[in-house]
Amino acid sequence: MSRYQVAIVGAGPAGLAAAGEAHAAGARALLIEERPALGGRAMIVPGARGLTEGLMRDLGGVDVWRSSPVWGLFGRALAVLRGDRTEIVTADAVILATGARETMLPFPGWTLDGVMTVEAGWEAVRGGRIGSGTGPVIVTGGAEAGGLATRLADRGVAVATVGPARPSGASEGIPHHAGALAAAEGGEVLERIVLTDGAVHECRMLCVESPRVPLVELARLAGCPCTYEPRLGGTVPRYDPRFALHGPTPQLYVAGDAAGVDSPRAAAETGRLAARYALQALGLLADAQAKIEESRRRLAAASYPMPGRAREALMLGAVPLDVMETLDVPGETVICPCEGVTVSALAAAVAEDARAPDDLARWTRCGMGVCRWRRCGEPVLRWLGGALGVPIGRLPLPSVTPPVRPVPISALAHSGAPAPAGHA
Repeated sequence: MSRYQVAIVGAGPAGLAAAGEAHAAGARALLIEERPALGGRAMIVPGARGLTEGLMRDLGGVDVWRSSPVWGLFGRALAVLRGDRTEIVTADAVILATGARETMLPFPGWTLDGVMTVEAGWEAVRGGRIGSGTGPVIVTGGAEAGGLATRLADRGVAVATVGPARPSGASEGIPHHAGALAAAEGGEVLERIVLTDGAVHECRMLCVESPRVPLVELARLAGCPCTYEPRLGGTVPRYDPRFALHGPTPQLYVAGDAAGVDSPRAAAETGRLAARYALQALGLLADAQAKIEESRRRLAAASYPMPGRAREALMLGAVPLDVMETLDVPGETVICPCEGVTVSALAAAVAEDARAPDDLARWTRCGMGVCRWRRCGEPVLRWLGGALGVPIGRLPLPSVTPPVRPVPISALAHSGAPAPAGHA
């Protein structure tokens, strides 16, 4: 078992800023990142790389664990997968900077090999897996989709964009097909896409810009209540003006896109602010009030207006307005890729009186695959809310239990992790 004064989960802009603050205050700090590289999404999608690289230079003597998924949180004890074994880390303060993920909303053919989010497209570019022999590629979405299309074209890839209008950021030489995506088709591998007007375009890779959803599994494991706030990306944990999580365990904080999707610079400032509050509570921050006020000013300046206002309201305890969400797709569309569950199967379960995601799991095995609701959780909530006529924020969330990441049995045996008290 390892012990630290401050442990930070996630090494995107928020986690890096929090770790830098802990180092500056002289705290014994640990930064844990599940990927091999630091920086998170900000290192994949252009626009925030310089910010992230600057934050990395401030890490100093912070201990950094890469390729180390956190699969459990028990009070302030973290279960971390290190190679093929689990290590338990305890800390006086824990900051959850777990970020957000792009979640594709299902459509016919979305599970074909070759269909991916724009973020996955950027990862493929950065990983060197795309070259002039790739393609043809179709990219659909907004500014990030346009930027990806331009990068692909610069690499000699045959690429086109799809949408009501040409995405901003897409160079003029890239062909654009006006319309909306209706379906992807092929055997097991993508071969073509179909637009709502019936137009067909050959395609071997389809990148769809998708909503980004906060990652809140660890916060929920800690017993933190959540609320649905679409201006912050969806389901977010409840936290106070110090970014301290509501729940039974003190000194748990949230930062970055896990607290609500905003700009990369705002994510960094939430990490800085959460760390300063944590360090103040531990008696490690000199001139605390002045530094906290400075961080608040910087956060206000860095935030996009809509998420900034929603975050302030959330911290003050406001209840978001009820929002109706729907997902209108054909019944044969697969909604849970891990288990192959279709929309028709969910509809049959609702007809048998299923009223919550856990009911759907019992009836259909939806959400019970290896990803544990990560790909299908948001789409299922949208579909279920529309099917029942219930605002999505009033639906119960799927139960979450450790491990929240795939873990080999050998790493669970003799891990020393406490047994979970029950579903969060």
